[in-house]
Amino acid sequence: MTSILQSLLPLCIALFTLAASLVRHYASPRVSIPVKLLATIAFALGFGGVALLPIDLRFMAYVSSGSSDITDEYDGVYESLDDVQMSNADSNIFSESPDEKNETYVPWQVTYWSTFLLAWLVLPITRESLLSGEFTAAARVKNGARKSARGILILLVLAVVAIIALGIYLRSLHVIPVLMALGNTYGLLLVSLLLGYGLVDLPKQLWKKTFPEDELRRARIMAVGADEALFDAVWELQVRSIFFFVLFDDMGK
Repeated sequence: MTSILQSLLPLCIALFTLAASLVRHYASPRVSIPVKLLATIAFALGFGGVALLPIDLRFMAYVSSGSSDITDEYDGVYESLDDVQMSNADSNIFSESPDEKNETYVPWQVTYWSTFLLAWLVLPITRESLLSGEFTAAARVKNGARKSARGILILLVLAVVAIIALGIYLRSLHVIPVLMALGNTYGLLLVSLLLGYGLVDLPKQLWKKTFPEDELRRARIMAVGADEALFDAVWELQVRSIFFFVLFDDMGK
């Protein structure tokens, strides 16, 4: 276990550095440091899950090949008591749980549960707290936790109703495999969507940027709409400012 953790340490540092550079490049300067740090951790854990998958597959393939070689070597050798004891010892080794043989199990658990807590608790509460209109930090966190708890409760109720409906439809209580299949299907659809943007839209945008004349013409066309939107926003701001000034004057009288 120590060897695999030592080998994964440089990878963790590299992924955290990559996530920090992405957040530093794309985040607004007005974003606070705790929010940037939280976003960096979230990105690093996501990258870690992607990086652990091929490592885990390669490690399990190595373990499986080693186990099959040893099994073939001692197959059919049961003429003496020593050979029987050796085969029993080998079978005890092979009967170990996958968690004991797979050294990437603990990194998987850390990555999975950390991502789970971030996705369902930390990030929603942080988002709702930042969007809250309360004046103190404690009140904002309390308001964000209340809104997040309400959303999670609604999702749990919908999940229970879906499981009951699925059990009635299938006439069986073994609905967990079906839910796992639906979850995997959702993941595959999400991956297809992201790959569509990453493999099609992003290269397309990069290809368009290689033609400065077309980009300039497109920017001029978009500037007209942006100018109109800016004018409307300034006009609405002036109207609302006048309304509030009049309201404050009436309250002062």
